[in-house]
Amino acid sequence: MFRRQTIQGLIVLAALALVTGQGLLALICILLLTTAWISRQWDRWSLLRLTYQRELSQPRAFPDDEVELVIRISNRKPLPLVALVVRDIVPANLVIAGHDRRLDTEGRQVINRITSLRWYESVVWRYRLRCTARGAYRLGPVQLEGGDPFGFYRSAIDLPARTSLVVYPRLLPLESLGLPPRNPLGELRARQLIRDPLRTVGVRDYHPEDPLKDVHWSATARTGTLQTRIYEPSTSRELAIFLDLDSFEFYWQGIDEEQIERLISAAATLAKAGLEDGYAVGLYVNGAPAEFERFVRLPPGRSPAQLERIMETLARLTPYSVTPMARLLRTTTGDLPWGAALLLLSAIAPEGTRAALLRQRESGRSVAWLYLGDDAPPVVPGVLVKHAPLRAERRASERRAESK
Repeated sequence: MFRRQTIQGLIVLAALALVTGQGLLALICILLLTTAWISRQWDRWSLLRLTYQRELSQPRAFPDDEVELVIRISNRKPLPLVALVVRDIVPANLVIAGHDRRLDTEGRQVINRITSLRWYESVVWRYRLRCTARGAYRLGPVQLEGGDPFGFYRSAIDLPARTSLVVYPRLLPLESLGLPPRNPLGELRARQLIRDPLRTVGVRDYHPEDPLKDVHWSATARTGTLQTRIYEPSTSRELAIFLDLDSFEFYWQGIDEEQIERLISAAATLAKAGLEDGYAVGLYVNGAPAEFERFVRLPPGRSPAQLERIMETLARLTPYSVTPMARLLRTTTGDLPWGAALLLLSAIAPEGTRAALLRQRESGRSVAWLYLGDDAPPVVPGVLVKHAPLRAERRASERRAESK
């Protein structure tokens, strides 16, 4: 209201009133100027020494979980605030339970509230956030708007402070993946006894099913018949999960987000099952988490923190691949420990992926493929293929809904 031109006009009018002896007019101008000065100073101080805290009851959650959001605002000065406007940003996938849904122009939810604070007073607001989808979310920034009690001046500040919440992938029932609840890895896991190629304990006559790379040529020359190395067996409890984020064979066909979410959930489910069964589990993905450009490469481990690393990595994944799965298999399997079992999760079966898995099988690795595509499952010699199509899960969900 009190613009610079208005203030200048009041000063000129007050001076003229004093010169001409108009005392009442001069008094009114002086009162207005005093009010303008007080309002201006009040507005200038209104947002100083004001603290805004945002806390979550837990930093990690699963879909359908509810997390408590606590907002605390404190006025740490002797100047009261008559009308403080708070606008805080909440991602759209974190639904504020029991409140009307307000979205801004970018599709984000907005907590918009007005409150008043006396001197050295605090106010606490509590909300319940329902997690609806996997992801790494940031709450904020928040905008605070204050002013003088007369409403002549308003000022605002943006606080960049953000609060993070990671929502893990949804864990699937093992039956929906075609796996039994007990011993879910079953044939997908590595064989208990793996031949260690670094430790040869003897030779025997060659059998037609033996790979040529196991032929012991020195013993063959000495005996005159083909001889095969006998390796010392060693136990192996390592599982490398390879996750293919391509939902179509060609990029121009787009992406199937429902299928990709199911693939990510399947990877989380099997990683958890493997770690609970005592396996050292690793994760390799031909996609990258948000804010990263390199694909995921987590070596096998069985430490208590491994499951958290895997789940958080899967939560942050974007639904886009950055390299073909065949290339990922070629470039990463050489770093895996000998005897580690390979488990591929995918919804497509391009020729390059089949050839890469066949090479791994011929090299002596235990290889399995959990195929989640709706088309016929692929056939690769020596590779165990389990088929859990998406349409079957949809039909099961529809039956469960009808039974309710």
